[in-house]
Amino acid sequence: MSAKWNLDKIYSSIDGNDILKDIEKYSLCVDRINEFAENKLKGYISSQIIDEYISLVNEMMLYDDISSYIMLILSADSANRTAAKLYDRISDIHAKAVKGETLFKNYIKNVDLKSLHYMQNIAEHMYFLEKTQYEAFHTLDTKTEGIIAGMKSTGSMAWQKLWENITSSLMCRLGSKDLPLTIVRGMAYSPDGSVRKKAYESELAAYEKIASVGAFCMNSIKGEVLKETEMRGYGSALEKSVIDSGMDMEILSAMISAIDERTDELTEFYRIKAEYLGEKKLPFYDLFAPVGKSELSFTFDEAKAAVEKIFCSFSDKLGNFAKKAFRENWIDAEPRPGKVGGAFCENIKKLGESRILMNFSGNFEDVITLCHELGHGYHNEVFRGESPINSDTPMPLAETASTFCENLAFKEMQKLLPENALLTVKESRLSGELQSICDIYSRFLFEDSFFKERLNGSLSPDEICSLMIKAQKKAYRGGLDENFLHPYMWLCKPHYYDAEFNYYNYPYAFGDLFARSLFAVYEEKREKFIPEYDVILSSCGKMSVRDVGKLAGADFSSKDFWHKGIDEIIKDIKELKTMLK
Repeated sequence: MSAKWNLDKIYSSIDGNDILKDIEKYSLCVDRINEFAENKLKGYISSQIIDEYISLVNEMMLYDDISSYIMLILSADSANRTAAKLYDRISDIHAKAVKGETLFKNYIKNVDLKSLHYMQNIAEHMYFLEKTQYEAFHTLDTKTEGIIAGMKSTGSMAWQKLWENITSSLMCRLGSKDLPLTIVRGMAYSPDGSVRKKAYESELAAYEKIASVGAFCMNSIKGEVLKETEMRGYGSALEKSVIDSGMDMEILSAMISAIDERTDELTEFYRIKAEYLGEKKLPFYDLFAPVGKSELSFTFDEAKAAVEKIFCSFSDKLGNFAKKAFRENWIDAEPRPGKVGGAFCENIKKLGESRILMNFSGNFEDVITLCHELGHGYHNEVFRGESPINSDTPMPLAETASTFCENLAFKEMQKLLPENALLTVKESRLSGELQSICDIYSRFLFEDSFFKERLNGSLSPDEICSLMIKAQKKAYRGGLDENFLHPYMWLCKPHYYDAEFNYYNYPYAFGDLFARSLFAVYEEKREKFIPEYDVILSSCGKMSVRDVGKLAGADFSSKDFWHKGIDEIIKDIKELKTMLK
């Protein structure tokens, strides 16, 4: 089984004629939509004109496939200069499309969209139109929008690429060896406590060497975001993030408040784990220490076989999807120098396929990560048949299918593994969920505090580290040893460096608790739930978060909804405590 992905179906190569032709085709699409906007978006409102614009935007989604392919190349080889130059080229072309987009926003700013429901194409894209109409009130004049879009390629996007380059090529000194950061971070799951601690120390020492450059990147990106949100009239970057996510502040406030109210109960998990490991308090480097007598390790082929069984247990459709992803080499799994850390899934719309990057080191968590990313891939699979516009998922809902598959994995792995591994599996599940809630809460608190401090000027690496430590102390509430936290978590997570997706942290907590709710319905209904599940997923690109909740029978604006999910996690923590004793 290959542990490298096959990108040939997308384009033959980074400098092949096929991608160059598509770039030219996309450039013509941009010219066409701008010409359309200049000539037709004037005067009277016409449903036919709106319908034409929707069709043109769907054609414009060719940009997603081109840019996705280039970023896939760069994520596996950050030093690829051809890809980097091509990314600059396509970004410059894309920036020109802002002209047509801005003119359309002004065109429909005060249109009664509900009166146009009789046209099928408009009705099917009503959520897109309503969101576009709302954005119109935060849109600047055409010239200014063009300047902002054009400057991003040499602004925030350039700083993001610099961060990706320095972290993907970062080597950690461990004993007498220099090892890639991705491999050293994987040692956090080692059964040997001394290995975990040395890897943690090596990681922090490596981050210290690039902290100044990383701080420049983050200060520059967040500074640009603050200036743009101010110009657009948003109250804050958080407000813009929530609106872009198809949410509202009432929903976010309900979820964050519920988490904060139950943090002391949730972090009992870390106190239990510390006691099990013979420690007074749990140091950060033992967050992922395996628990139980079973040392679970997997080859990539063994992980593949496990994932296929897990997905088949839910439905033939899900199982066949996983088999296809492995068979056709959609996954790049092996860690190596020059490859970015973490894991992600990319939707290739023109193929109706996905590509997945991860750094497989053979531990149990890697199997869960495979399930998580393939869950994203299945969500993309469900979108087949939907228009490109309706295949874009708001951030919170984007984590639903992935986390649902995690729940499925933990349930089924208990059947596939030996009995002495049961404790290991239960602890691992809780460890992952607490990452999605407590650690995500710390990242949310950090980013919020960074934005507020950045208003007063750039922050030094020490100041940024101080904000991170403060956030971790609040989110973990004494559950961790405060002498051994992770001050450089801001250098570790890619989401902080994407100017288009600020606050990409709370969606993980949202996805975890929503997926728990859906999984509870599945366990109650079993086979009857499977078609309902696909309907919910297929609606995620054409409904607001609140409306998708209604479809699933969930009131996201109620703290009670979030408390119910947290109640289930706390039950599992109590059960783990009993098992450990």
